[in-house]
Amino acid sequence: MEPVLKKVLAMTSSTQMLVAMFVGFGVGLFFGESVGWMGTIGTSVILLMQMTVLPYIVVSLVGGIGKLHKSTAKLIFSRAGLIMLLLWLLAMVMVALMPLSFPIVESASFFSTSSIEPITPIDYFKLYIPSNPFESMADGYVPAMVVFSIAMGLALIGMQGEHKQQILTFMHTSSEIFSRITLGLVKILPIGIFAMSASAAGTMGVDEFASMQVYLISYFVLCLLLTFWVLPWIVASLTPITFAQALRISKSSLVTAFATGNIFIVIPVIVEECKQVMREHDDLCEDGATLIEILVPIAFTFPNIGKLTVILFVYFAGWFNGTPVDISSIPSLSISGLLALFGSVYVAIPFMLDLVKLPADLFQLFVMSGFITGKFTSIAAVMNLFVLTLLTASLFQKSLKLRPPQLLKMSIGIGASVIATILVCRIAMGMFIHSPEITSGVIANMQVADKVPTKVNKQFPVVGKTPSTPIRSVQAIRDAGTLRVGYIPSNVPFSYYNNAGQLVGFDTAMANKLAEDLKVKIEFIPFKKDKLAASLKAGFFDIAMSGLAMDIEQMDALSYANPVLELNIAIATRDHLVNEFKTNDSIKEMQGMTIAYVEHGDAIEEAKKMAPNIKFVKIEGYKDFFRQKKHKYDAVVISAQAGSAWTLFFPGYGIALLENKSHYPVAYAVAQSNQSLLNYINNWQRLRKVDGTQEQIYDYWMLGKGAEKVEPRWSIIRNVLHWVD
Repeated sequence: MEPVLKKVLAMTSSTQMLVAMFVGFGVGLFFGESVGWMGTIGTSVILLMQMTVLPYIVVSLVGGIGKLHKSTAKLIFSRAGLIMLLLWLLAMVMVALMPLSFPIVESASFFSTSSIEPITPIDYFKLYIPSNPFESMADGYVPAMVVFSIAMGLALIGMQGEHKQQILTFMHTSSEIFSRITLGLVKILPIGIFAMSASAAGTMGVDEFASMQVYLISYFVLCLLLTFWVLPWIVASLTPITFAQALRISKSSLVTAFATGNIFIVIPVIVEECKQVMREHDDLCEDGATLIEILVPIAFTFPNIGKLTVILFVYFAGWFNGTPVDISSIPSLSISGLLALFGSVYVAIPFMLDLVKLPADLFQLFVMSGFITGKFTSIAAVMNLFVLTLLTASLFQKSLKLRPPQLLKMSIGIGASVIATILVCRIAMGMFIHSPEITSGVIANMQVADKVPTKVNKQFPVVGKTPSTPIRSVQAIRDAGTLRVGYIPSNVPFSYYNNAGQLVGFDTAMANKLAEDLKVKIEFIPFKKDKLAASLKAGFFDIAMSGLAMDIEQMDALSYANPVLELNIAIATRDHLVNEFKTNDSIKEMQGMTIAYVEHGDAIEEAKKMAPNIKFVKIEGYKDFFRQKKHKYDAVVISAQAGSAWTLFFPGYGIALLENKSHYPVAYAVAQSNQSLLNYINNWQRLRKVDGTQEQIYDYWMLGKGAEKVEPRWSIIRNVLHWVD
């Protein structure tokens, strides 16, 4: 054991991390879910790694910029700064385009309460302006801290004397302290990697592993395209250096960076190779050589293209989570991501995930894949340093040529290659990475837990033809031994038929519980919504329980019990149209849209005034929309809860919550004169809310909790060796 431990300790840190990752995967596959708890160890190690990042950003930027001479700073920030900004812009555009290569995966899920929680708007002033630097640091506003640090560094440039030197010495010493702390923490990082890999491999489903391939493939392709095609082409188009020369001089540095994952160690090589290739073209004076020697180390401290490519993970996280990053959020994400990447990716990625409201635990996927993607990040970063240095040196030597034909050829070539790459990736990943099994099978097989003797009628009674019966009080219902409940067929998730032909749903379950409490049998009778009041008056059934929105026009013809639920008005539409319904302004601008509705007539009248170019059509039931064959209707007004359930059956549709997040009450209805039953229902509802029964039924039918039987994660110890059950 001791020789093995010595060999492990003798490995380089990057090798230790790779070994830890693969050993962790092995442990996770062997033990399965029993090692899920190890994720807390990994999280603790990552939080420790983040400890020094924000202070390091401050001292390194202030000290690095502050020690520059005015002339050098002016040269770097004017010429190199402009080129750096253009390269950053190019990288951010390519990163933003790369998600187009992600395959289309039709997915749907039960309603989630998080979708209706108010989203805290981003305070861009706090994000970018350090009005209180201490507050910015405490709240983790990395962009604001970068702005503050750059401002301090620039102010130091203009200072002279001993005090400046003392500040610079302090900054340099602090930077070394933080670096030493980080180097010490890096020694325990393999433990964190091992723990997170074991936890992920033991708990992550097969579909999630398959989805990770999308990120890895698209990331590798993006880095290779930038390193070996786009960046060398830019150098060849704008400078005397050829495409082949650009690749030749960078080869040894690229290999070293890929093998070690360390960019810092190749800085001297980059400096010498850049000077050598400039001399080959008789295009390097003494000041130009000095510029190269100064520029490369300084550029190293700024975010490079390799670092910027990690923003792709945030786009992937949105795709993986089923909530893609909205187009309107891309500029904010790109700029904030750039400023956040002045520090560590271990701070930047959680910050960006929070910025676009994605779950923080997705960060573990990034850490797991980081030691594979880090190799490709390094080569993109090295090529970025080469290109920035060569372009700046050529501009300084006045050999940078902005020739329109060459610029046009370069732009068309790069654009065409990016489009071709995205198309190839999209087609290839679409062929091999398929949608997971849709949860329609889950909702179609759900069952009512409480079993009482049940009779389900499918024949609609007809007012005036079907014999009426007297309206029954609670005592009359008990004496008869049967509770008659009105229901609307195909009213998912309130009352519908499952695959076994059984009537199920939230209100069906509530009706069963009501019958159980009354100690009677239950009989379900179907009805049409426009005949509800007449059916209750005719005594066809005692109570209607089927997701009924309280209708002000019917309140003088029947009695509603206290609201059983508050639902959120939403729009169900095809996936590609969902984002168009998320704001009132975009809805007002719609032309030629046809929106169906089943209820909410008063709200529809208001909507007609707000959006006169939209055609509203009343339909009998939601099935008429979801099962349409000729796309007569573009969208339907529905509750978010019901719409989410329908999308499980029809995953090509999605739900858009309206901007004002309107609510409406759902209640049970009895005949207007049936005060006895109305009082009983109100008291019964109050009791079942307090004791948690209604919440349990809601969680099952609306949120899907417990709807799917979760099998233990496959593991060697369980499924191969059979050592545990």
